[in-house]
Parts: sequence; structure tokens; C-alpha cells
Amino acid sequence: MIDEENRTVVETHMLTQAGSLGALVEQFRDRIPPALIDGAGWDRLLERARALPVSLGAFGFGFELPLHLPEPRADLGVGLFEGSRSAAHFLEWCRSRGADSSTAAPVRLLREMGREGSGLRRIAGTRLLLEYDIDPAHRGAPPDPGLFLYPAADALPGDGSARQVADLGVVTGAMAAACGWEPDAAERAHIERVYLAAAAGTYIGTVGAFPSRDRAIRLTATGFRKTGAVMGFLERAGWPGPRATVASTLSHLEDRGAFARVGVHFDVSARGVGATLGLSFFAGEQEWFAGEGERLNDIRHWTPLIDGLRELRLAVPEKLSALTGSSTGAETLFGKSAPFVLMRGIHHVKLVVAGDRIDQAKAYVFNLFFGLPPRAGKDSGS
Repeated sequence: MIDEENRTVVETHMLTQAGSLGALVEQFRDRIPPALIDGAGWDRLLERARALPVSLGAFGFGFELPLHLPEPRADLGVGLFEGSRSAAHFLEWCRSRGADSSTAAPVRLLREMGREGSGLRRIAGTRLLLEYDIDPAHRGAPPDPGLFLYPAADALPGDGSARQVADLGVVTGAMAAACGWEPDAAERAHIERVYLAAAAGTYIGTVGAFPSRDRAIRLTATGFRKTGAVMGFLERAGWPGPRATVASTLSHLEDRGAFARVGVHFDVSARGVGATLGLSFFAGEQEWFAGEGERLNDIRHWTPLIDGLRELRLAVPEKLSALTGSSTGAETLFGKSAPFVLMRGIHHVKLVVAGDRIDQAKAYVFNLFFGLPPRAGKDSGS
């Protein structure tokens, strides 16, 4: 996503750009349409982010936008790379706060990644995403952030070997331990069943958990390109939900060329595979690129999918229009200490299936920072 040299340049400058994550996000208010985030949703997002260090936004930040709800609100996503300056800044910030359950799990994962000979690092790399749920109606202490690890595509491939089954156990075990959960043999058996149901050409793309929710490991198998491949995987993995709505929705979107690949999200626990299903749609073969090096910050890559959501009446039309008109692009800005490039785009769109219907439609948008040599900058305002 960001090479090591550019990452260092970004960190050097962005750690001085604001005094908190909230102050950093607030600097980009005029690039966030009110139809997507506004009012109480914006106020609560800033309130949550102001209590977090700017190091969590050193490489950028993202929003999870509920397109099915008229209310303009979003959850907040941020990332860290173990061994980076921003991760060290975050760990120091956590130490200064003392014991705090909301930071315990991320700290445990970062420390395990940084341990010499770490199996977790070998399999899942150094990238950690934190997802902060922000509900304007919520009262009391905010929930702990969700945690997501991103193994490389060749680390946990479908049709994997016994070694790779064991490797998945290393990652899911580390995630459970970070959340303070004891090992569970039944949970592990169900996780292995899901993995073994994945066919060649697919892979486990993310492993996650939400410490403040009921215990479950969220697995994402991705790389599916056809409706039939998804439906076969659901059958083999033992997903207990009805399949007709999934098949018809996928077929409609496939027929209009609305996606390059699909990710399938399961919440797996000792009870088995959960009934709620997530389907993520990607416009490109790779995470950030449509193909041949072309970045996915061009809305044209997403138009067939957005039009498909509109046709199926799965999203609020005004939100789809705002998403289309504002969520992609790149611009050079002049920060407090140096110029940088802000790149905005859609990472993926997710549908959530509950019961026999599509219950939610969400867009995940990113705002990434890239460094520039000082003389390459141009004061565009920030």
C-alpha cells in the first residue's frame, strides 16, 4: 500500500500535523459531504477521535458509511504498522494512560508482531487496522475498537496445506488472546472447517474480532469472481442462512459487471458459523489497484456497483449521489511542516445478509497520505 521510504516521510510530517486524531480529521471537514456525515454523527465521531493520538492517523483514516440509513454518520477506521514511528508513538501514548481495556488488545497484537521470531508477523505481516464503532445514540463508555489483521494473499490460500491450517490457528489464536479470550477447541475446529472449504484461487484476506461484542472470530475469504463460486463456498462452509437472496443479488450485480471480486465474511465461534453474512465487493483485482497500476481513486471503477445498489434499492439515493461526487480523487496539500498528497477513494462496498434479506449496505472509503519532497508541494490549503 505504502512503501517503507514513503511511510517514513509521511510519519515525519503527519505526527506534527495535529494534536489528536480528532484534530487531524477535522482539518478535512470540507471534503466530507454532509449527506454522509453530519450533525450528531459528526460530533460524536470527532468526540471519539479527539480522545485518540494523532499517530493513529499518520497514514490516513477511513470511514464506514451506512448507506442504508438516512442518518449521516460513520464509524472510523485507522491503521498502524508494527515497527513504525507511529506505532511507537501509539504505544507510548498507551503507556502514559496506564491500564485501559480499550487499548489492551491492540497493544498485545503489536507486541506479538514485534517479538523476535514471531509466527504472527511471518503470517500476517505488520499491518493492524482498528475500527471504532460510533453510534450517536450510544450512552456510556464507548466500545473497544474492532481489530483486523491482513495476511498476504499467498499466506493462507484456499486449498491450503496442513502447515497453512496450523498458520491460520496461529493468527486466530493471537487474535483471541489479544481480546483476553481463552483457547477454545470447538471454535478452532469451526475455523478450520471454514478454511478448508475455500477453493484454490481464493484466500483468507482478513482475520478480525470485536472485543466488546460476543466472542467470535471474523474470517474473510476473498478472491471469488463468480456467483457460483460464492454459493459453493457457503455450502461447504456450512453457512446456516437462506441462500436465495444471496444468489439473486450476486447474480444481478455480476450480470452488470459490478465487481472484480467478492469477499465473504463469517463470524465463527464455538457454536459454528454465524447466520449473519457479509459480502464485500471490490472493483479491482488488488486491494488498491484496478489493474496495470491504475489506482482505484477513479469513481468510474465503482459506477456499475453504485448503479446496481440504486437499482436494487439497497441504499439511500442521496448518499449514493454524495458518494459518487466526493469520495475519489488526489490533491497536493501544504501541511504544517511539509507538503503531502491526500488520496481519497472507495476501498470496498459491503452488503450484510440477515435472515432472508439484505439488511445493510456500507461503503468503506479511505483517505491516505503520501509524502512529497518539500519543493514538490504546492499550497492548496488544508
